[in-house]
Amino acid sequence: MADPATVTADAVMARMALPYRQRAAAGDARARAALEDSAYWAALHNAVRQLARPGWPANVEHTRHDAYVTARAAQHPSGTADVPFELSRARGTDNDVVVKELAVIGAVLNDPARARRFRYTPSSPDASPYWLQPQDFADPSTAEIWDALVTGPDPAIALPAATDPHLAPEQRTAAMIQHIATRLDYNDYHRCTGSEAAKARLDAGANQLIAAYLTRASAPDYSPNPDRAAEYAVSFVLEPSIPAVVEDLAGRVRDHGLSDAPLGQIALELSTHVYALDQLAERLRAAPRSLTVPSTPEHTAPAAPQEAGEQPSYTSRPTERRVLVSLLQDPGQLRDGPARSLAAQDFTQPEHAYLFQALRSLRPHAARDPWLLADQANKLAHSDGAPALDPAELSSIGYAARTLKVPPAGQAAGHLITLTVRRTAREASTVARAAARTTRDPRALIDHSRTQFQQATREALRYHARSVPEPAPHGTRPANIA
Repeated sequence: MADPATVTADAVMARMALPYRQRAAAGDARARAALEDSAYWAALHNAVRQLARPGWPANVEHTRHDAYVTARAAQHPSGTADVPFELSRARGTDNDVVVKELAVIGAVLNDPARARRFRYTPSSPDASPYWLQPQDFADPSTAEIWDALVTGPDPAIALPAATDPHLAPEQRTAAMIQHIATRLDYNDYHRCTGSEAAKARLDAGANQLIAAYLTRASAPDYSPNPDRAAEYAVSFVLEPSIPAVVEDLAGRVRDHGLSDAPLGQIALELSTHVYALDQLAERLRAAPRSLTVPSTPEHTAPAAPQEAGEQPSYTSRPTERRVLVSLLQDPGQLRDGPARSLAAQDFTQPEHAYLFQALRSLRPHAARDPWLLADQANKLAHSDGAPALDPAELSSIGYAARTLKVPPAGQAAGHLITLTVRRTAREASTVARAAARTTRDPRALIDHSRTQFQQATREALRYHARSVPEPAPHGTRPANIA
């Protein structure tokens, strides 16, 4: 009669190899190479066979669960080059950072019941029920460990052995660490055909070294007070990650604002970033509040320095003049066509913005009169407390409206509208990135950045239904934003 442990290992290996056989049959050379690595499969077969022996774990259900977990790893391999989820930009992982992150992980390994302090009820049914996520960790290794321990599919804290009262605490911890090391090994093996770093980790036995570190971190005396793991997580993991997340989102806002996509698509992309900030704020609210909250202005941030290098133009003063001249000649365009979607913020020169407001406020016959129009523009500027408008610019536009014939304002209006969306996205990105580097209170940083991103989203959505024409490519000469 065959050894039951060997039968179990044979079944698990057959299930794990199935996705590779399918890909190899489809012509995947990397999958074929993986199947031919007999040393790896032999080592993994031996590890599963050891797990499946009757003496350990104490219950046959544990064997079934371990086999199931290994098979699930084959069904959900990582397709990325490094870790199976996206990390924000690196925050500088010195030894002190890693030690504190390991303290949080070790506390849960020591007592899986502590993971309950990381649970909450998210507003979105698709969100993870844990307020601490792998991407909050600064080090990719600790991020992947947290995924395997708590938040990922079939986490180590769900192992039957993790809560088996018949096992000693050291045995329960060892079962979870073995589970984590197995998943790390499998993920690295899956990645190693396209990642030299993953292959080097396997060759060096890095995951066995990680298992040894986890054993040390799970000791009751590793951190001052393991029962404060949730507070440690807020202070040393979650809050330090927020500036990195905001800066990363700000970079994406800038990219979406500069893209050639339609304005509706840009608005959709920007709104997803607002949603991401909302989810981050929700996780932060669910976490234990910091013992001290930095006393910083809630919604203020210094202006960011202009980025070096030649930048595309986000303004077009000649186009603004051409649109105003066309509207002076035919104010009825404000009721029909793309020009009716224009707003004062689409004009970057003060004289142009107030002339446009004056056009909107006057009756059509009065709006055609350049003297009445200039007078109304000056009154509006004075009411707002703005500096006096340049009379030469007002007079020049009025003269052009009487002497030049210009085409309808539709296409040029679409140009101004799109420039406003791109300019607003760029400004939101610049302000949010500056705040991420200076604001100490993460809650204020999230609120401030959300306000910036919402404004950029509103500008893109304002014209979504109009399908305004996209402008010609940016000119080669940069122009400052007024």
